[in-house]
Amino acid sequence: MKNHVSVVTVTYGNRFHFLKHVVNSALREGASKVIIVDNNSAPECREKLRDYEEKLGIDKIKVLYLDDNYGSAVGYKRGLEEAYNHFQCEFIWLLDDDNKPQKGSLRELKEFWNNLNDINKEEKICLLSYRFKKEQLALKSIIYNKPELVLGLKNSFSGFHINELHKKIFRYLKRIFKLGNNISVRENNKSFGVVPVAPYGGMFFHKNLLDKIGYPREDFFLYGDDHEWSYRITKESGKIYLILDSLIDDIDLSWIVPKNNTQTAFSIIANGEPFRVYYSIRNRVFFEVNNIVDKKLVYWINMIIFIILISFSSTRNVKFILRAVRDGLKGKLGKIDVLI
Repeated sequence: MKNHVSVVTVTYGNRFHFLKHVVNSALREGASKVIIVDNNSAPECREKLRDYEEKLGIDKIKVLYLDDNYGSAVGYKRGLEEAYNHFQCEFIWLLDDDNKPQKGSLRELKEFWNNLNDINKEEKICLLSYRFKKEQLALKSIIYNKPELVLGLKNSFSGFHINELHKKIFRYLKRIFKLGNNISVRENNKSFGVVPVAPYGGMFFHKNLLDKIGYPREDFFLYGDDHEWSYRITKESGKIYLILDSLIDDIDLSWIVPKNNTQTAFSIIANGEPFRVYYSIRNRVFFEVNNIVDKKLVYWINMIIFIILISFSSTRNVKFILRAVRDGLKGKLGKIDVLI
């Protein structure tokens, strides 16, 4: 495959030190062009970015400078539109501004795509690079053929279901007493598998896929927009293939990833920044009730237990969670200017 591959990434704040590694690695891997959406980054970051753009030239890099931070959904939408409308672009590879492609990562995607015999694959297939520091659940879902590990069980709340509470406790105890390690890619015989949803970072597809699923929803603003968008592929009877040999290094870990063995998803949310907690829960609730909930009573039971477990760690964010639940159920999306 010698076709034009455009990388799309979104940056914000003061993250040029991460972004530069991502861009350089993507170009070394064979990307034809990198499109960067600058979500109103810090002045010092924007200055470095302008110099970098001038150094590499318009053939290799193009930066779209936005006048405010409009969130990941708008950022990726703008970047996708730019790539789609470029006459040379055929394939799009999405990367977060801290997703550093490893050697051979793009080659693995191209080879898998070329060997995939699927009618109309340009309109229904997405490949996904493997973020080996973050996507353990996706790996387990492939090994055990359990897509619910990624998406959550039917009627789960924010991925939590009472039927799996004992498993969470067991996994927590294993971490505390160091009784087991994370699953390694090399411990299984699979090199790829199908997952129901995907993060932006690592998605690789023909641009014609956008004709089928459209663009991310701007009113999601932050968090969950990638799952809502990528799940459209699954709902349209398409497939998302996670390619385990196409490796991406997350050089800056997400806030939701445990920093030590004692942290749990509950304690992270209980003590997280309110705006992160609000958007994460609100958008997840909206996604769940419109896609995986068919028994409202079970969903509400899971919700109540989830909030109780959060309260054991801290009550600080409970009011933001309750507001997020209310807004998610009502479909009240968009950017919230003030959280009280």
